[in-house]
Amino acid sequence: MELFRNYRLVEDSQGFVLEIYLNKDDEEFSAEFLAKIKENALGLEESVKKLIAEKFPNIKINAVKFLIGSMVVGSLALGGLSAHQNMTASAAAPQASAVQMANQRTATVTASQLNVRSGPSTAYSIVHVLRQGETVEVIGESDGWYQIRLKDGRVGWSSGQYLNLNSQSVARQAKVDAVLNRAKSFLGTPYVWGGASPSDGGFDCSGFTQYVFAQSGYNLNRVSKDQALNGTYVPRGSTQPGDLVFYSHAQNGVIDHVGIYLGDGKMIHSPKTGDVVRIADVTTDYWTSRYVTTRRIIP
Repeated sequence: MELFRNYRLVEDSQGFVLEIYLNKDDEEFSAEFLAKIKENALGLEESVKKLIAEKFPNIKINAVKFLIGSMVVGSLALGGLSAHQNMTASAAAPQASAVQMANQRTATVTASQLNVRSGPSTAYSIVHVLRQGETVEVIGESDGWYQIRLKDGRVGWSSGQYLNLNSQSVARQAKVDAVLNRAKSFLGTPYVWGGASPSDGGFDCSGFTQYVFAQSGYNLNRVSKDQALNGTYVPRGSTQPGDLVFYSHAQNGVIDHVGIYLGDGKMIHSPKTGDVVRIADVTTDYWTSRYVTTRRIIP
Protein backbone atom coordinates (compact mmCIF):
# COMPACT_ATOMS: atom_id res chain seq x y z
CA MET A 1 0.00 0.00 0.00
CA GLU A 2 1.06 3.58 -0.51
CA LEU A 3 0.95 4.18 3.24
CA PHE A 4 4.21 2.22 3.38
CA ARG A 5 6.69 4.65 1.81
CA ASN A 6 9.69 2.36 2.20
CA TYR A 7 11.00 -0.47 4.34
CA ARG A 8 14.21 -2.23 5.29
CA LEU A 9 15.48 -5.12 7.42
CA VAL A 10 17.76 -4.48 10.39
CA GLU A 11 19.53 -7.53 11.80
CA ASP A 12 19.55 -8.28 15.52
CA SER A 13 21.01 -11.18 17.48
CA GLN A 14 17.89 -13.33 17.09
CA GLY A 15 16.76 -12.45 13.59
CA PHE A 16 15.59 -9.23 12.00
CA VAL A 17 13.49 -6.14 12.71
CA LEU A 18 11.46 -4.79 9.79
CA GLU A 19 11.43 -0.97 9.73
CA ILE A 20 8.52 0.49 7.74
CA TYR A 21 8.54 4.17 6.81
CA LEU A 22 5.01 5.54 6.67
CA ASN A 23 3.90 7.94 3.96
CA LYS A 24 2.09 10.71 5.81
CA ASP A 25 0.86 12.11 2.48
CA ASP A 26 -1.17 9.01 1.66
CA GLU A 27 -4.94 9.33 1.92
CA GLU A 28 -5.01 6.54 4.53
CA PHE A 29 -2.83 8.61 6.84
CA SER A 30 -4.62 11.15 9.02
CA ALA A 31 -4.02 13.29 12.07
CA GLU A 32 -5.85 10.65 14.10
CA PHE A 33 -3.30 7.97 13.15
CA LEU A 34 -0.69 9.12 15.66
CA ALA A 35 -3.32 9.85 18.31
CA LYS A 36 -4.46 6.21 18.11
CA ILE A 37 -1.21 4.58 17.04
CA LYS A 38 -1.83 1.46 19.13
CA GLU A 39 -5.13 0.60 17.46
CA ASN A 40 -4.04 1.72 13.99
CA ALA A 41 -0.79 -0.23 14.03
CA LEU A 42 -2.72 -3.34 15.02
CA GLY A 43 -4.98 -2.68 12.04
CA LEU A 44 -1.92 -2.78 9.79
CA GLU A 45 -0.76 -6.16 11.10
CA GLU A 46 -2.29 -8.22 8.29
CA SER A 47 -0.87 -5.88 5.65
CA VAL A 48 2.53 -6.16 7.31
CA LYS A 49 2.38 -9.96 7.32
CA LYS A 50 1.47 -9.97 3.62
CA LEU A 51 4.42 -7.68 2.94
CA ILE A 52 6.72 -10.04 4.84
CA ALA A 53 5.34 -13.06 2.99
CA GLU A 54 5.90 -11.41 -0.39
CA LYS A 55 9.25 -9.72 0.20
CA PHE A 56 10.99 -11.67 2.98
CA PRO A 57 9.89 -15.33 2.88
CA ASN A 58 11.70 -17.65 5.32
CA ILE A 59 13.40 -14.75 7.12
CA LYS A 60 12.99 -14.67 10.88
CA ILE A 61 11.46 -11.28 11.76
CA ASN A 62 11.04 -10.53 15.47
CA ALA A 63 9.33 -7.15 15.31
CA VAL A 64 8.12 -4.36 13.08
CA LYS A 65 8.77 -0.66 13.70
CA PHE A 66 6.70 2.09 12.09
CA LEU A 67 8.59 5.34 11.43
CA ILE A 68 7.86 8.79 10.08
CA GLY A 69 11.22 10.24 9.10
CA SER A 70 13.57 9.23 11.93
CA MET A 71 10.81 9.09 14.59
CA VAL A 72 9.49 5.70 15.69
CA VAL A 73 5.72 6.07 16.12
CA GLY A 74 4.82 2.48 16.97
CA SER A 75 5.81 -1.18 16.69
CA LEU A 76 4.50 -4.72 16.51
CA ALA A 77 6.15 -7.77 18.07
CA LEU A 78 5.81 -10.84 15.85
CA GLY A 79 7.29 -13.47 18.12
CA GLY A 80 10.34 -14.16 15.95
CA LEU A 81 8.51 -16.19 13.32
CA SER A 82 9.24 -16.47 9.62
CA ALA A 83 6.74 -14.99 7.19
CA HIS A 84 5.26 -18.43 6.46
CA GLN A 85 4.84 -19.20 10.15
CA ASN A 86 3.28 -15.82 10.83
CA MET A 87 0.71 -16.43 8.10
CA THR A 88 -0.13 -20.08 8.75
CA ALA A 89 0.95 -21.20 12.23
CA SER A 90 0.49 -18.35 14.68
CA ALA A 91 0.06 -20.76 17.55
CA ALA A 92 3.60 -22.08 17.18
CA ALA A 93 5.13 -19.41 19.45
CA PRO A 94 4.01 -16.60 21.78
CA GLN A 95 3.01 -13.52 19.84
CA ALA A 96 2.64 -10.03 21.26
CA SER A 97 0.26 -8.03 19.16
CA ALA A 98 0.17 -5.06 21.47
CA VAL A 99 1.96 -1.99 20.19
CA GLN A 100 4.58 0.14 21.83
CA MET A 101 3.47 3.76 22.11
CA ALA A 102 5.61 6.40 20.46
CA ASN A 103 6.32 8.12 23.79
CA GLN A 104 7.24 4.89 25.61
CA ARG A 105 10.36 3.69 23.88
CA THR A 106 12.47 2.97 26.96
CA ALA A 107 11.95 1.70 30.47
CA THR A 108 13.97 1.72 33.69
CA VAL A 109 14.31 -1.32 35.95
CA THR A 110 12.81 -0.70 39.43
CA ALA A 111 13.60 -4.07 41.06
CA SER A 112 17.01 -4.85 42.55
CA GLN A 113 17.24 -7.70 40.01
CA LEU A 114 14.93 -8.41 37.09
CA ASN A 115 14.93 -11.61 35.06
CA VAL A 116 14.76 -11.37 31.28
CA ARG A 117 13.04 -14.42 29.83
CA SER A 118 12.72 -15.97 26.39
CA GLY A 119 8.94 -15.49 26.40
CA PRO A 120 6.17 -13.49 28.15
CA SER A 121 5.70 -15.56 31.34
CA THR A 122 7.67 -17.19 34.14
CA ALA A 123 7.36 -20.50 32.28
CA TYR A 124 10.10 -19.39 29.89
CA SER A 125 13.83 -19.72 30.55
CA ILE A 126 15.93 -16.87 31.95
CA VAL A 127 18.31 -15.42 29.36
CA HIS A 128 19.65 -12.41 31.26
CA VAL A 129 19.39 -10.53 34.58
CA LEU A 130 18.97 -6.75 34.73
CA ARG A 131 19.95 -4.54 37.67
CA GLN A 132 18.04 -1.71 39.26
CA GLY A 133 18.40 1.54 37.34
CA GLU A 134 19.30 -0.05 34.00
CA THR A 135 17.45 1.28 30.95
CA VAL A 136 16.20 -0.91 28.10
CA GLU A 137 14.35 -0.35 24.83
CA VAL A 138 10.73 -1.53 24.84
CA ILE A 139 9.60 -2.99 21.52
CA GLY A 140 6.38 -4.83 22.40
CA GLU A 141 3.88 -5.88 25.07
CA SER A 142 1.83 -8.95 25.92
CA ASP A 143 -0.37 -9.54 28.98
CA GLY A 144 1.58 -7.30 31.32
CA TRP A 145 5.00 -8.35 29.97
CA TYR A 146 7.25 -6.11 27.89
CA GLN A 147 9.38 -7.31 25.01
CA ILE A 148 12.68 -5.52 25.41
CA ARG A 149 15.93 -5.09 23.52
CA LEU A 150 19.11 -5.32 25.58
CA LYS A 151 22.18 -3.17 24.95
CA ASP A 152 23.94 -6.11 23.28
CA GLY A 153 21.06 -6.44 20.81
CA ARG A 154 19.39 -9.52 22.31
CA VAL A 155 15.61 -9.53 22.62
CA GLY A 156 13.70 -10.93 25.62
CA TRP A 157 10.72 -10.42 27.93
CA SER A 158 10.37 -8.96 31.44
CA SER A 159 7.42 -8.35 33.73
CA GLY A 160 6.01 -4.85 33.33
CA GLN A 161 5.52 -4.76 37.09
CA TYR A 162 9.21 -4.01 37.52
CA LEU A 163 9.76 -1.68 34.55
CA ASN A 164 9.01 2.02 34.68
CA LEU A 165 8.21 3.35 31.22
CA ASN A 166 10.02 6.58 30.40
CA SER A 167 8.24 9.30 28.44
CA GLN A 168 10.16 10.41 25.39
CA SER A 169 9.58 13.89 24.09
CA VAL A 170 7.82 13.82 20.74
CA ALA A 171 8.85 17.47 20.42
CA ARG A 172 12.53 16.48 20.67
CA GLN A 173 12.03 13.78 18.06
CA ALA A 174 10.53 16.37 15.74
CA LYS A 175 13.58 18.60 16.24
CA VAL A 176 15.97 15.73 15.54
CA ASP A 177 13.95 14.78 12.48
CA ALA A 178 14.12 18.36 11.18
CA VAL A 179 17.91 18.46 11.56
CA LEU A 180 18.42 15.10 9.85
CA ASN A 181 16.08 15.92 7.00
CA ARG A 182 17.84 19.25 6.48
CA ALA A 183 21.20 17.50 6.45
CA LYS A 184 20.02 14.89 3.93
CA SER A 185 18.71 17.63 1.65
CA PHE A 186 22.36 18.54 0.96
CA LEU A 187 23.46 15.07 -0.12
CA GLY A 188 25.68 15.47 -3.16
CA THR A 189 26.69 19.06 -2.32
CA PRO A 190 30.40 19.59 -3.06
CA TYR A 191 33.01 19.86 -0.33
CA VAL A 192 34.42 23.40 -0.29
CA TRP A 193 37.22 24.27 2.12
CA GLY A 194 35.97 27.13 4.29
CA GLY A 195 32.42 26.71 2.94
CA ALA A 196 29.74 27.41 5.52
CA SER A 197 26.57 27.97 3.45
CA PRO A 198 25.07 27.05 0.08
CA SER A 199 26.07 30.49 -1.16
CA ASP A 200 29.71 29.40 -0.77
CA GLY A 201 29.11 26.63 -3.30
CA GLY A 202 29.40 23.91 -0.68
CA PHE A 203 30.62 23.07 2.80
CA ASP A 204 33.60 21.86 4.72
CA CYS A 205 32.83 19.42 7.52
CA SER A 206 32.17 21.90 10.33
CA GLY A 207 30.58 24.46 8.01
CA PHE A 208 28.06 21.77 7.08
CA THR A 209 27.16 20.90 10.67
CA GLN A 210 27.07 24.56 11.71
CA TYR A 211 24.73 25.51 8.86
CA VAL A 212 22.38 22.53 9.29
CA PHE A 213 21.93 23.10 13.02
CA ALA A 214 21.57 26.85 12.56
CA GLN A 215 18.52 26.24 10.38
CA SER A 216 16.84 24.69 13.43
CA GLY A 217 17.95 27.44 15.80
CA TYR A 218 21.10 25.88 17.27
CA ASN A 219 24.27 27.96 17.21
CA LEU A 220 27.52 26.00 16.88
CA ASN A 221 31.12 27.14 16.94
CA ARG A 222 32.75 27.36 13.53
CA VAL A 223 35.49 24.70 13.51
CA SER A 224 35.19 21.06 14.49
CA LYS A 225 37.47 21.12 17.55
CA ASP A 226 35.46 24.05 18.94
CA GLN A 227 32.13 22.42 18.10
CA ALA A 228 33.26 19.61 20.42
CA LEU A 229 32.74 22.16 23.20
CA ASN A 230 29.09 22.72 22.25
CA GLY A 231 26.24 20.72 23.78
CA THR A 232 26.78 17.93 26.29
CA TYR A 233 29.10 14.92 26.36
CA VAL A 234 27.67 11.55 25.31
CA PRO A 235 29.40 8.22 26.09
CA ARG A 236 30.44 6.30 23.00
CA GLY A 237 27.83 3.58 23.37
CA SER A 238 24.97 6.02 23.89
CA THR A 239 25.11 7.97 20.61
CA GLN A 240 21.66 8.84 19.23
CA PRO A 241 20.47 10.24 15.88
CA GLY A 242 21.15 13.97 15.73
CA ASP A 243 24.31 13.82 17.85
CA LEU A 244 27.59 15.24 16.55
CA VAL A 245 30.39 12.68 16.20
CA PHE A 246 34.03 13.82 16.14
CA TYR A 247 37.14 12.25 14.66
CA SER A 248 40.89 12.68 14.36
CA HIS A 249 42.18 11.79 10.88
CA ALA A 250 45.73 11.67 12.25
CA GLN A 251 44.62 9.31 15.05
CA ASN A 252 46.30 11.54 17.64
CA GLY A 253 43.17 12.66 19.47
CA VAL A 254 43.23 16.14 17.89
CA ILE A 255 39.76 16.72 16.44
CA ASP A 256 39.74 17.68 12.77
CA HIS A 257 36.48 16.19 11.50
CA VAL A 258 32.80 16.17 12.48
CA GLY A 259 29.60 14.58 11.19
CA ILE A 260 25.97 14.16 12.22
CA TYR A 261 24.98 10.70 13.47
CA LEU A 262 21.96 9.26 11.65
CA GLY A 263 21.54 6.02 13.59
CA ASP A 264 22.28 2.40 12.63
CA GLY A 265 26.00 3.09 12.53
CA LYS A 266 25.76 5.83 9.89
CA MET A 267 26.70 9.51 9.80
CA ILE A 268 26.20 12.25 7.24
CA HIS A 269 29.19 14.53 6.64
CA SER A 270 31.13 16.62 4.15
CA PRO A 271 34.33 14.57 3.86
CA LYS A 272 37.14 16.19 1.90
CA THR A 273 38.22 18.14 -1.18
CA GLY A 274 36.94 16.51 -4.35
CA ASP A 275 34.13 14.75 -2.50
CA VAL A 276 30.50 15.60 -1.70
CA VAL A 277 28.15 15.48 1.29
CA ARG A 278 27.50 11.78 1.77
CA ILE A 279 26.48 9.09 4.27
CA ALA A 280 29.29 7.01 5.78
CA ASP A 281 29.39 3.82 7.82
CA VAL A 282 31.11 4.74 11.10
CA THR A 283 31.39 1.11 12.22
CA THR A 284 34.27 0.51 9.79
CA ASP A 285 37.82 0.18 11.09
CA TYR A 286 38.73 3.52 9.54
CA TRP A 287 36.21 5.53 11.57
CA THR A 288 36.25 3.50 14.78
CA SER A 289 40.03 3.91 15.01
CA ARG A 290 39.74 7.69 14.57
CA TYR A 291 36.78 8.33 16.86
CA VAL A 292 37.29 10.96 19.58
CA THR A 293 33.97 11.97 21.16
CA THR A 294 30.23 12.62 20.78
CA ARG A 295 28.24 15.73 21.71
CA ARG A 296 24.47 16.13 22.01
CA ILE A 297 23.22 19.48 20.73
CA ILE A 298 19.48 18.84 20.95
CA PRO A 299 18.72 18.32 24.67
